[in-house]
Amino acid sequence: MKEKGLISRILSAKFGGYLTFGSLEAGVVSAPGQPTVKDLLDLYSFRQIGPETKVHGVVGNPIGHSKNHHVYNAAFKSVGFNGIYLPLLVDSVKNFLDTYSSPDFVVYR
Repeated sequence: MKEKGLISRILSAKFGGYLTFGSLEAGVVSAPGQPTVKDLLDLYSFRQIGPETKVHGVVGNPIGHSKNHHVYNAAFKSVGFNGIYLPLLVDSVKNFLDTYSSPDFVVYR
């Protein structure tokens, strides 16, 4: 899945999944792009994600340099907002927006 798979790993709980896989250490993964358990729990608040969670994110290619998810997720958590902010690696912004056109998704370019 690599970097493009982050959205499905993190948002599995939003869409009815009961788990996702994370690595115990950065760089020691069973699949490329796997986030650490620490990031899943602390950065992305995985246990709080559910059907009502609003998804915010920045789309682009490349996207690995973006650090906004650290800022926004901390801010969302501090004010009790049921939302998550993700860096979303996409090849086509149009295709992404066509696929994820929902009031639950807010993306920035």
